[in-house]
Amino acid sequence: MPTCDIRCEKCKEWFASPIQFGSEQAFFTSTLIGNVVRCPRCRDISGCNKENMRFRADNEGFVGDRT
Repeated sequence: MPTCDIRCEKCKEWFASPIQFGSEQAFFTSTLIGNVVRCPRCRDISGCNKENMRFRADNEGFVGDRT
């Protein structure tokens, strides 16, 4: 099953993204603008954007610029 994680911009902890994608193509073709999420570890707000997200699935994957 594919998963999408976010890396907190403050504490750098990985956690499950509230935005999930069913496939690599859905992840790559999506536009993520203005979405934010609260880190469950440090409680700081981080952006939900491809630069700090990773998409993982069997034989597929993506790691953003800041990951």
